[in-house]
Amino acid sequence: MTSRTWTADALRDHLQKAVYLELWTIPIYLTAAYSLQVPGTSASNPPKLTPVRSPKNPNRSREQLAFNNIYSVVVQEMLHLEIAANLYNALFAGKGYSPKLTGPWAPRYDRGFPPWIAGKVPVQLGPVNDAQLLLMTTIETPEPKSDGPANGPQDVYDSIGQFYKAIDQGVDELWGSLYDPNADHRQKSEFADPQYPGDDYTGFSATINGDSQTARAQADKAIKAIVDQGEGSVGPFIEPDLRPEDGSDVQDRFSHFGRFRMVQVMLKLGGALKTYPESGSDGLAAAQKALNETYTALLYSLEKGFAGDAGLDLGPMWDLPGKIVSVWAAGGIPAFQPLDSSDAAR
Repeated sequence: MTSRTWTADALRDHLQKAVYLELWTIPIYLTAAYSLQVPGTSASNPPKLTPVRSPKNPNRSREQLAFNNIYSVVVQEMLHLEIAANLYNALFAGKGYSPKLTGPWAPRYDRGFPPWIAGKVPVQLGPVNDAQLLLMTTIETPEPKSDGPANGPQDVYDSIGQFYKAIDQGVDELWGSLYDPNADHRQKSEFADPQYPGDDYTGFSATINGDSQTARAQADKAIKAIVDQGEGSVGPFIEPDLRPEDGSDVQDRFSHFGRFRMVQVMLKLGGALKTYPESGSDGLAAAQKALNETYTALLYSLEKGFAGDAGLDLGPMWDLPGKIVSVWAAGGIPAFQPLDSSDAAR
């Protein structure tokens, strides 16, 4: 696009790209997290978030601490994916559109950063090491002070933070003409659900509904949550009203950049963390195929759910950890390659 004026098409394009961007981060972080050989875990018993000082974790390993920091970011990225899709639907579901997560909108890791983000660090799926932590901190780095204010839609943004500034501007300019309070907004709330108070976020809603003023306030706070928790954060700490209600989630007090920096410091001061060796085995092809099938099923279930065709079927998501560890344990690097639509499990 060459116009600097926000249009409905430009904003819908940006919100689709936001959905892609949030989804794109998840396999990068999952692959790294499950590369860690946390004591007492295996493909049949993948690592879980466990406080290092908990009696349930007598090993109290560096690997568990690193896993906690990385995996806790994955959980919030799923929330951010949900928020981005909900924002898309709040403005465009009533007009017959829905966010895409398959086909050309399935994440790719062989082409560098998404082309609308000017990232210069090599992109790959890999284990917890210096190169991968450089990629992860680059994705989540605070927005540079040199970034200028949003100036309409652009083809390429200097940072993810700048990209979200532009979306915020587009939403502000077009909200009144696009938001229909009477439409079916196809909202989902699986990662900030009032039915689960311990996991709820008290300062904002993942869903965007109601009269125009109420929904506008929800949308503004949702965008702020994406930026301040992760990409675009300006400091190491997340504001209290943007954290989960459960104060025992220590990692969630810190921005995504802060959590990844902690792991970088662990590598610098304590040396390499124990990860699965990349040696290959007879079971690698089967393990990779099983992962790809599960990943493809997840993409299709999310796309159907946000299209309003079904609830969000998160079964494949809960199956991913064991599939990822199985690939690592077989001596490979999880590839996250979606199957063709003709072969995909729907």
